[in-house]
Formats: sequence, structure tokens, C-alpha cells
Amino acid sequence: MELRHLKGFLAVAQEQSFTRAAEKLHMAQPPLSQRIRELEEELGVKLFERCTRSVHLTQAGASFLEGVQSIFLQLEQAVEACRQVDRGQTGLLRVGYTGRASHQLLPRLVLHFRQHFPDVQLDIQGPHPTGLLRSRLLDGQLDVALCFLPLRDAQIETRGFIGSEFLLALPASHPLAKHPQVSLAELANERFVGYPSNQGFHLRDCMDDACRAAGFTPHVVHESETSQVLICHIAAGTGVSVIPAELQQLEHLGGVVFKSLGENAPRLEHGMAWMRNNRNPALHNLLGLDLTENP
Repeated sequence: MELRHLKGFLAVAQEQSFTRAAEKLHMAQPPLSQRIRELEEELGVKLFERCTRSVHLTQAGASFLEGVQSIFLQLEQAVEACRQVDRGQTGLLRVGYTGRASHQLLPRLVLHFRQHFPDVQLDIQGPHPTGLLRSRLLDGQLDVALCFLPLRDAQIETRGFIGSEFLLALPASHPLAKHPQVSLAELANERFVGYPSNQGFHLRDCMDDACRAAGFTPHVVHESETSQVLICHIAAGTGVSVIPAELQQLEHLGGVVFKSLGENAPRLEHGMAWMRNNRNPALHNLLGLDLTENP
């Protein structure tokens, strides 16, 4: 039994005429009649009572019609569902994010995307270090990552949204805290606190790179994944650090002094990254949104 047999049967049942059914299907009547005979032979039942000028369903044919109509309804629904996925109107978008890089961008992305594509499921994963998000992009586990940039890989496309710079963070009790300017090189012999090393934390890599550019490797005595914890350790005198400028907003307890690194201060960019070869239509729709505007 083929789809052409079912289409022919449905047309004859609806039109109650082989002639009109053939016209509806844009075919000649003899081939249509042959299809119906083939279908009846396969089923082993008579589907139509044939008269000179009309055709009527038998009881068996009427029962078969109910099932065939259900099949075509499901087929139409399946066709529309796959087209919606292809247009990115339904489906799944997997979004990974870092804590610091995404505190502004993630809510904006969700609001914009929900407004324009409410039927797409968002699988939001995180917070994770930027290095881990990069690996998951390359492994095909994520469609898009909200993270620190750059991600140096030829397979990855990026788009920057928010920029900032790094600052020195000193305990208020530190001898250099009252100096109008402090160079990073002056802290070569100090204890540092920072994000974990060798675990994909972009902020730690930036601190280490800045210190090496100043001529030394930082002596890190405490590591934490949490910015608030690092601020508390700086305030308590555990060590100094190189941190993003926006972390000044977390310094509610007092006890921390921030100093500019000057014109050569490393810059930090927050943005979005995705694989060049990702063909997810939902990702294509996301990239077409202007996330710089209010939804």
C-alpha cells in the first residue's frame, strides 16, 4: 500500500466521483480507477459501490475513511512541525554562560528570544568557566556561549557586547593603598588571590598574563571560583588581585581600594560565541536579533 493509493481513495471518497477526483488529483481517470482496484485487492474488501453516475462508500469503506483521514491529519501536522523547526520557530537552543560575563547579557538574551520565538525550548547551562564553554562549543554540546572574549579558534565566531578594563584591588590597609598611582610591577613580591588556574577561568588567565607582562609570576595563596569570596579575601588582607572593573560594584563591606593599571591596562570583553558550522535554525534566528536594544 502506497501513499498514492490512499490519496486516490480519499479524493474519490470526498468527491463521490471518479471523474471529479481525477481532476482534483490532476490525473486521468483510468489510472485512478486502477489505484482503487489495487487498494481493494490488497485490503481484500470492497470500498465503493459504483453506480453509473456516482460512487458511494461501503460500510467497510466508511470505516477505512476514518483511519485514512486521521493518517493525513497526522501527516499534515508532521509536515508543519518539521517546517517550524526548519524556520527556527520551534526546536531547542542550548545556551551556556559564565557568571561574570553573562550577568547582563543572559537576561537580555532570554527576554528578546522569548518575545520573538516563544515556542523554542531554551536549555540554559551554567555558570561555567569560559574554557569549559569553549570545549562544549567545539564538542557540539552547546549552540551558543555567553562568555569572555576572545576565544581563539578558527571554528568559532564571536560577537562582543560589553567591554571593561582590569583594575588593581588592594586591601585598604595596604601601604600602597593611599598612593595616587600604583604600578603592577610594585606588587611583584605580594601575595595574590585569584580565580582557579588551569580550569578554564579566563579572568585568571588575564591576571597571570598582566603580571607576566609586568615582569613576574604572581604568587597566588588563595583561589576561588566566586568573585564575592575573592573580594572578601582582599578586604581581609589575604592578598591583592587583578580583577574586572565592574567588581567594584560588589565591594559593599569596605576595606578594598581599586587602582587603575593605566593606559596599558588589559581590556576585557563580554560577548557571544558559536560554531561557524552550526546549522541550528534557532541559532540563526538568535543571531538575527539586536540584543543591544531593549525588548
